[in-house]
Amino acid sequence: MIIRGNLLRQHREAMGLSQRALADGICHQSLVSRMESENHITSMVILQELCHRLQLNMENIVSFDEPNHNNLSAVRNAINNGDYGTAKNLLKKQCHINRLPQEAKPLYHVLHGKLELNKKNYYGALNDLQNASMAVTALQRSLILEIETVTTEVWLGLHDLAKARFCNEVALSKLRSFIQMKNSNIDHNTIVTIYRQSAQLELANEATESAERFLNQAQRYVSAQTFACEIVKLNFIRGRVHQKDNEIKASCRAYLRAYTAAEELGDTVMMDDIKPYLLAQNVDIFDQ
Repeated sequence: MIIRGNLLRQHREAMGLSQRALADGICHQSLVSRMESENHITSMVILQELCHRLQLNMENIVSFDEPNHNNLSAVRNAINNGDYGTAKNLLKKQCHINRLPQEAKPLYHVLHGKLELNKKNYYGALNDLQNASMAVTALQRSLILEIETVTTEVWLGLHDLAKARFCNEVALSKLRSFIQMKNSNIDHNTIVTIYRQSAQLELANEATESAERFLNQAQRYVSAQTFACEIVKLNFIRGRVHQKDNEIKASCRAYLRAYTAAEELGDTVMMDDIKPYLLAQNVDIFDQ
């Protein structure tokens, strides 16, 4: 298991403990030394006991980033930038699942599922997500939520709103539970996605007030690090909410923000989705 050895050392030194004192009754001092210098441990039980002694949340120590030769982070970045061709090549050529540490395998399945979703191979994506659900650990909270969000997107793609709503409700319930935990460190992009999907499902029921409330919740977690694709979707849904409420100017502004963001991302699919809404409001996108 990959860990953040430098963080372990910092907490040990902050508590005034030597490596021998930290290891006392748990493991040999040399194991603590290797953990701090080599960023690796094989025993979850030993790691739990060391973290308990340091009064440290184990989730903060465990790293789910892979070594360079098994770099799933590069695959994720390519997907987030809409570069699915690069992501596919990286996953196929550089990330062999049999060589990945056990804790990295659920992320592999999620990323493969996202590639299948992009190809509209919905049932292939569901198979990947089931594999991810079986492999994910309780500590991988952000990944647990991400599995639910991708599954929700699959059911939305299949136009099965009942199943999409069920998955979204599961995600909301888990999110509320995780947020209450100390040092939960949930990825903000995942939170934005959950609330955006909630708004999208409420809009499908023409519940614009609830949709607006979920959009506002999503907005609280938006930052400079928010994925551009989520910015596009948030503004697109906000435009549709305003349009339903006959707020034409606000609707046009939201559609324009969505179209501009999609154009910057190079997402022609989203651009084509947004264009009819702009034209329906007599907005000439080529004059903007």
